[in-house]
Amino acid sequence: MLQRRVDHQRMLADARAIRENINRARGYLRRDDLPRCIEAAKDSLMLRTANPALGRGRSEIDLLFIELCDEFSRHPRVKTFLESLGITNGPFLRYKAGQETLIIKKLMAFNIKMEQMEQREKDRKEKKRIAQRDEWLKMAQELLRKKNYPKGKVVLRRVVETYGSEPDIMRIVGKILYDAGLLMEAAQMFAMAVEKFPTDQHAWRMAIATYDALGEFKKAEALYLHAVRSFGAHPKTYLNLAKFYLKWHKRDDAYDYAVRALDLDPNLAEAIAIRDKLG
Repeated sequence: MLQRRVDHQRMLADARAIRENINRARGYLRRDDLPRCIEAAKDSLMLRTANPALGRGRSEIDLLFIELCDEFSRHPRVKTFLESLGITNGPFLRYKAGQETLIIKKLMAFNIKMEQMEQREKDRKEKKRIAQRDEWLKMAQELLRKKNYPKGKVVLRRVVETYGSEPDIMRIVGKILYDAGLLMEAAQMFAMAVEKFPTDQHAWRMAIATYDALGEFKKAEALYLHAVRSFGAHPKTYLNLAKFYLKWHKRDDAYDYAVRALDLDPNLAEAIAIRDKLG
């Protein structure tokens, strides 16, 4: 008697879990979330397979499965996707008690194929996007080569507005401006790259070099010192600062950074030369 009561309670719990999963699947379907709909439907079907005897709740649950399969088959996105595969002959899913495993297999196959198609479409769009970016960069370089600076800068601005969230793009645009002799615009672009991507050491170096070439020593110095704080002490960085200060005729600072470089690398020949020259 006790065992019969336990089995009955388990059967009621299983029936409730199946109904809940079906309701979840239908909710996801209404929200056009096909992957989650399929996952919830699969869970309910697996529970149904594991529990063929559901007592008086069986008829209700079978009816819910019929409705779920019909709704899935009629869903516009499902129909469009199946038509793209050449599948148009009748409903994709038909529920019949005892065929739950077959429906699960069909749902899993559908999901895999849909993911593959979506990934191919995503790859196609990404390829097209990259091709457009590269075309604009090439166009800008050609315009600047012909000294059509206004149009060239407009194209580069479009590149930054469209692709500036990608690493390297601002630095690449800055290098194009630098090579065209537009040093102030290049320096500003490198500074933007440093601000947006502070770990891009190439952008730091190019920003410093460009401000240095412009004679904007205070801006170059600020970037140098910020780079030291960001990336830590390094003998080559200290050596570059020593050379920079020497060029700027700041002898005390040049000597100080030459000594700092030698503290980290006593064999750095250029630092020894600066120290000995200024000491």
